[in-house]
Amino acid sequence: MTEGYNNQGMTEMNEEIVNESKATNKITLNEKTDHFVDRDIDFFYLIGILWRYKKIIFGTTFVMGVLSIIYVLVATPYYMSAVTMYPVNKEDGSPLKQLAASLGMSNKTSGYYINDVLNSRRIASEIIYSKYKSLNFPDSVNLLQFWDIDKLDVSESRVLELAIRNLLGTVTIKEDKETSLITLSVITKDKYISKAIADKYCQATVNYLNNEEQTSIKQSIKFTENRLIAVKKELAEAEVKMVEFQEANAQVGSPQLSMNSRKLIQDIELLRSVVILLGKQLELLKIEEVKEKPIINILDKADIRDKPVKPKKREVVIMNTVLTFLACFIFAILNEKAKKYGIYKKLFKELGR
Repeated sequence: MTEGYNNQGMTEMNEEIVNESKATNKITLNEKTDHFVDRDIDFFYLIGILWRYKKIIFGTTFVMGVLSIIYVLVATPYYMSAVTMYPVNKEDGSPLKQLAASLGMSNKTSGYYINDVLNSRRIASEIIYSKYKSLNFPDSVNLLQFWDIDKLDVSESRVLELAIRNLLGTVTIKEDKETSLITLSVITKDKYISKAIADKYCQATVNYLNNEEQTSIKQSIKFTENRLIAVKKELAEAEVKMVEFQEANAQVGSPQLSMNSRKLIQDIELLRSVVILLGKQLELLKIEEVKEKPIINILDKADIRDKPVKPKKREVVIMNTVLTFLACFIFAILNEKAKKYGIYKKLFKELGR
């Protein structure tokens, strides 16, 4: 009887060991399962957050999209007009350039000089005070009236400074250092004004450079004429001196007198050569003065563009919508993490102290 009781006890102990082993295996299996679930939980976690916060995320994104559409529809459109130009280089061997080099004068119509002219206050002032036609005004207006700067109660110099600042913000000038091609673009809220300003820039620059060129040529002509008169006078005096020398020494012959005679003849020949050279240069300068030649070549003329460059409607709507969606989604993730780790409770607890 005692032996039967012992066998029954052993059987119960074996069953407990087996049950514990099964429980241990089950726990191990659950841990492995949880491990694999944790590895794949990121994607489903994000989907879950997106689903739980769908009203806030999609609602806010929709509102922002609608507001962006309204903005691009009511925002003031800005139109651009552009013109490209490049300087006309003079021939290196031209007589005028040779004369300018001999007189210490440089070529003023280089690419960098044109860029400086375009950025000068002189051209800017001419652009500002010129009259332009616009559909938004019944009469022609200057840029002071177009920007309503003339209504400011400030001094005239201050008005001009503000206008120049506005103009510099409106105009963009870029230059290709290799080709000297200059691109001038103008952006305003009136497409006709944009084109008119670009055209006026070209006209004002060409007029200024032409005036500078004509002034330089006139100065060269005046200098050459004065020099030619002086050299002719020296030549006449040398010829008179030669005649007097020959008359005084007609009956005398000596090596010293022969050398002096040759020297006088050389001086006369040199002066005659200078007279011929100055005469040629004077004629060439007069030809340059009356000859019409371009200082700047306009490659692409300014035109009227109906499509505004600002605001960029599609880009604005897409960018605002995407950024709003991402911001709301990130906020939802941070909110879930804060709830999980009790950050709000800790924060309220700290604030309650």
